[in-house]
Amino acid sequence: MEIREYRRATHCDHRRRLRRCREPLVGQCQYCARGFCARHGRVQDDGQEICVEDRCERLQADVEQHLVFKAAARALNQEQRCGEPECREGHALICERCSCRYCAEHVRQVIMTVPRGGELQTEAVAMCDHCRARLPLWAEE
Repeated sequence: MEIREYRRATHCDHRRRLRRCREPLVGQCQYCARGFCARHGRVQDDGQEICVEDRCERLQADVEQHLVFKAAARALNQEQRCGEPECREGHALICERCSCRYCAEHVRQVIMTVPRGGELQTEAVAMCDHCRARLPLWAEE
């Protein structure tokens, strides 16, 4: 039995049709874990590494939008209001995803499979409308 030495990838993983890019790596995508060259990804000033794949760019845009939404929701929570921008109600429940507070109308129980103690379990998770809307994008493969 031959033992092969593990070699770390040194070339870009980006593929178009049947050809693979052979440029040297500059980063590894934080969303898909593929290595990329300077042409097929970017390393941002804050250290984030994102490739040019459509899904990875959509995930990055979603995170940026989510952080803006979350900051606005927290500001509303400071005023004892629901984190949903158009809502004038007080807050009563916490979203288990973003940790912001919302009125009962803007939080739903979502049945999800989550890791608990090394096993996957199905449970109900309290989630705001904003976080629920993000689920399909993050479930894509």
